[in-house]
Amino acid sequence: MKAISKLLLLCIIPILLSSCLHNGESPPLTSDSDLKPPVEIPIEEAEAKIPFDIKEPSVPFQTTEKSIRILAANDPYDAVEITYANTDQGLNLIMMITNSKVKTSPHGKKGLKLANGAQTWDQGNDHISAVYWRNEGLTYSLVAGKNNNLEPLYDYKTLIEIADTIQ
Repeated sequence: MKAISKLLLLCIIPILLSSCLHNGESPPLTSDSDLKPPVEIPIEEAEAKIPFDIKEPSVPFQTTEKSIRILAANDPYDAVEITYANTDQGLNLIMMITNSKVKTSPHGKKGLKLANGAQTWDQGNDHISAVYWRNEGLTYSLVAGKNNNLEPLYDYKTLIEIADTIQ
């Protein structure tokens, strides 16, 4: 039961981040297609559908699977999620990028600045490692976990090093 609650916590983080970045008003559902979860698509297709460049980090482990999903498009913002995984070792690194204009206060502990000067916030806990920052009109988050995301994969400083590789 404890493992299930930890896994649910990890699944909720991208949803919460997306919700926090939203202006609080949900657009009305207009069709059955709006009820379907985001599907994995090629990165080229994602780049064609959103108005910003998708910049990727240097992943410090061998990736056996990579997926990208568009979580929101055009109204009122755009958001993508890229998952890098090593299924053999149970490692995951998830990056979310959004162009939301909402300036909510970040949660977590104010942390180090990236090489580009962007302020970061440590959003990790006992189950995952996570960092959040804003730069050039975009909001980024990196979440890393191991053993089915029941344990943090990296410490905060290592996530900062990974974030600094995003070009």
